[in-house]
Amino acid sequence: MTSEVMLLNVQGGALAADSALTAIEYHKDGTASVRYQTGADKIFVLDAGLPVASMIFDVAEFYRYQWGAIFETFKTVVPQRGNTVAKVAQSLMLFLARWTSGTDAKAQDLLPLEEGQERLSFAIYIAALVQRYHQCVELAGGQKQQALSRALDMLRFETQYSGDYFQNLFLPQGETPSRRPTIGESSPRLVALLDQYLNRLLSGMLASMFGEGFVPAETKAALAEIAVASCVTDWMPPGVPKTGLVFMGYGSSDVRPMYLELRVGSAFGGIVKHEMVSSAAPTQREPAIIRSFAQADLIDALLRGAQPGYKYVIFQLMRQGITSLLSAVGGEIAKKDTGLAKSVLQTFDQAPLAIARAILMAGDDIARHAMEMRVAEVVNSASPEMLAQYASKLVRLSVIEHELTGSQTVAEPILALHIKKGRAEWVRAKIS
Repeated sequence: MTSEVMLLNVQGGALAADSALTAIEYHKDGTASVRYQTGADKIFVLDAGLPVASMIFDVAEFYRYQWGAIFETFKTVVPQRGNTVAKVAQSLMLFLARWTSGTDAKAQDLLPLEEGQERLSFAIYIAALVQRYHQCVELAGGQKQQALSRALDMLRFETQYSGDYFQNLFLPQGETPSRRPTIGESSPRLVALLDQYLNRLLSGMLASMFGEGFVPAETKAALAEIAVASCVTDWMPPGVPKTGLVFMGYGSSDVRPMYLELRVGSAFGGIVKHEMVSSAAPTQREPAIIRSFAQADLIDALLRGAQPGYKYVIFQLMRQGITSLLSAVGGEIAKKDTGLAKSVLQTFDQAPLAIARAILMAGDDIARHAMEMRVAEVVNSASPEMLAQYASKLVRLSVIEHELTGSQTVAEPILALHIKKGRAEWVRAKIS
């Protein structure tokens, strides 16, 4: 019995989608445009000896370079990349930090940095952070000062703890949220960047999003503190373009493969803003792992019926509606017995939160079942010969780059990297 792992780049028939990657073009006038790259390479071998490979999805580039060029430079500049999947991923993040901060001369020779790229990366991060604050203000509701203050609490919580303010309302009573991992530390380069550009960027973005003079100076100062603290955590605002990286393969002493999924966004001041999403290895009890990746937000909206931001708005509206209903009932009771009305309202004080949370959690369960059925469609669409080829294996861990939408089955060829202990080979096949 053997263990194996496969990275698959699947061409999907649904919606005429072809697993296109997002490419962002920055223009000299300061604007940017988005285009989609079809037929691009998405799977790369990072270490042929172990082996370890990586697959990209969503954004096709980083610091204006294609990921293929970055991976090749990484292999050239860093001969000792680690002996496990996790260490190879960590080694890549450290390489990106040295390269983007200008401290790796050899990497800069191979991938020259454009003037102002670090400032642009930092500006995109701060712009997205202010945009997220603006969303928090809209969600907070209430009077101006109350909304601005509550939005600061929401953003502060989100940047320092896993999830966001509203998601943590869904935690079972008594549970505490987990702190976000630290992904870097302060340096003279980061401090200089903050001193030179943070105030200017915040002023411009706040004026653009809220209007000149709308946000008081003390609120801006508090937002600046949140921005500074967020630089070293794994939080990234939704507006930052992110590349999904899936690392797969074997460690030198591993007998089973594993995968590790990261999201990589901006980089500035020697810090690469990234988030570790998940990692796992197959077990004898659950020998097969199937993961699927694509244009994440769009696919989430199509499969689940709503993106996270939409869910938070629905949650707020449900809670407000239930609160209004209870208040109206309490008002009617108070006309006859004020003491009873007060007792009823105290008894059901947490009802709006609990009911709204229960409704959304039930919706998530339904969505999870729907996604499992999608995976079943992919497996059922495979030819008997292909399934039989792997039936005798102890482990098959597949990571599919494109997530199907709709009821169609996979119709186009797949490009797969088939990895066994000490060996990786390319496989081109059709699933029909």
